[in-house]
Formats: sequence, C-alpha cells, structure tokens
Amino acid sequence: MMLSEEAAYILKTVDYGEHGKILYAYTASGIKNAIARGVKKMQSPLRHLVQSGMLITMELSKSKFPTLKDARMLTYHQGIRDDILKTTVAATIRELIYFNVNEHDDHPKLFAFLKKVLTALDKTDAPLEVLMIFELKFLYFLGYGISFNKCSLCHATKHLQLDIYTGMMFCEAHSDALAVLIKEPEYAPLKYYLHVDIEKFKPYHHNKTTLNTLTNIIDGLYESHLSTKTKAKKLLKTLY
Repeated sequence: MMLSEEAAYILKTVDYGEHGKILYAYTASGIKNAIARGVKKMQSPLRHLVQSGMLITMELSKSKFPTLKDARMLTYHQGIRDDILKTTVAATIRELIYFNVNEHDDHPKLFAFLKKVLTALDKTDAPLEVLMIFELKFLYFLGYGISFNKCSLCHATKHLQLDIYTGMMFCEAHSDALAVLIKEPEYAPLKYYLHVDIEKFKPYHHNKTTLNTLTNIIDGLYESHLSTKTKAKKLLKTLY
C-alpha cells in the first residue's frame, strides 16, 4: 500500500464508530481529513497523539479518504498544555484556521508561521498578545489586512485615525462621521503586532482595560470581514 508522510497540526477530531476518530489536520498543503481507526482503544500506540492541538507527522494511506497508519510527535509544547489561558488561545487559533482557510491559500507560508506562533505561545508570559499577533497577520494573509500607513481614500500619510469596525484608515480630510475612530497612541500596539517578527516579539503587558479594547477591535474586524466568532474566543474572554 502506498503511504505519504506529512507534518500536521490537529485542528479537531470527531468520534468515528466505537474506537476510531476522524482527524482534521492542518498541513503545509492545507487541511487534510483522515480516519484514525482503533485509536480510542487503551492499547493503541497512537491514542495520545491524535488529540486536538498535537503537532505530529502523519503517515497516511493514499486513498480518497486516507487512513492514518502511523504518527510520531514533533513538538509537545508543554507550556501550552499546562496553562488554561494558553490552551484556550491555541484552541482559538485552531478554530480560526479551520473555518477560514481554503485550497488556494499559501499553506506552506501559513504552516511555517503557525509553528513559530506555537513556539512563542509555549514560552511567553503574554499569551493574549501572541494571539493578537496571529489574528492580525492571519487577517492580512486572508487579504483583509490593515494598512496603517496611509488613508484608505487618498493615501495621505499624516494624522491618521483607525475605524475600529472596518479597519480602514482615515486622514483628517476624509474622516467618516459614522465611523468610530481612534488615534495612533491607541492603535499603536496593533500596528506593532501586525509588523513584528514573532520570534523577536517583546510584550507590552497591557492592563485589562487595554486588552479588552484591543481584543474588541480585532473581534470587530473578524466579524466585519469574515463573519467569524469562535467558541474558544468567547471562552477566552472569561479567563482574564
């Protein structure tokens, strides 16, 4: 039987029969589905590898609906699994990927970035800021990024304000009376998160009020552009 092996991040699992699971995994070639037979049995060597949030290699049969033949762990990320806030951040990232990527996206680029995000999340003491970095860069990846450096209407570069609902930037001459605008001192962290190299990220350590404000802006952008509300993000807001 022909087999293929690929690194994968398990986004979600669904029970399949009495002892199996259907895996939904993100890879450098997109989301792949596979049947993992017998993995809920206590004696299965793959039982602990086919859980949501695991970064593994999958060895799959080459068929229309492949079967998982073998797997091995790539990285465990103990720091994520030991922290409920980080665990919920990771779940939010999984849901955003699951509901928003499509076959035409640049999956090698996103998968490489995802691995860097998980490494940063594992080590950081500011998991909510790591999430905001992912969310803003992911929006940009999907084609809805904020251009912080120029007016959306005339490309002016001075005295810019951000509309918190659309992500559009306005100069003083084109300020929309119906928009809710904030000035650069308020949106500066978002600008930093969008452009920062995740491997060189230095946290702001915001207070709760500022965290809520920034989070609500990002949530508004996702709702406006993608109509996306994740269950994990809703839970996350009860944890801080």
